[in-house]
Amino acid sequence: MKIGFVINDLRTEYAAYTTTCLAMEANNLGHETCYINVADFEVCPDDSVRARAFVAPPGRHRSAARFLEIMREEAAQVMITVDELDVLMLRNDPAQDVIDRPWARLAGINFGRLAMGHGVITLNNPDSLARGINKMYSLAFPRH
Repeated sequence: MKIGFVINDLRTEYAAYTTTCLAMEANNLGHETCYINVADFEVCPDDSVRARAFVAPPGRHRSAARFLEIMREEAAQVMITVDELDVLMLRNDPAQDVIDRPWARLAGINFGRLAMGHGVITLNNPDSLARGINKMYSLAFPRH
């Protein structure tokens, strides 16, 4: 399977992040994994959406720190379209982009919606993530 992980920025990921462990383990199991920064989406003249993806080299990795280092330094960078993915994991944190990149807050969510429309298995559900974009979602919780 081809699995894409949408993240804020590969440069700010840490080895201890769950995303790093998920991507490494998926790669170890033989899946093609890639990281996609929220700043790396583009709309083409034909209205298709592409993204620059950092593709993990095949092989087994034992260290999340080493895997992340490989992703930063050795991963192939390719342009992919949303329908090339089998699975899309929305792992970015919109709160990290509120001040410096407010436009990026919804980029992953919108890409996730497009992916779902193309039949890509998308986790977490982008519509649910959009409802939780700020603390007002807590008003829907039962009072008791």
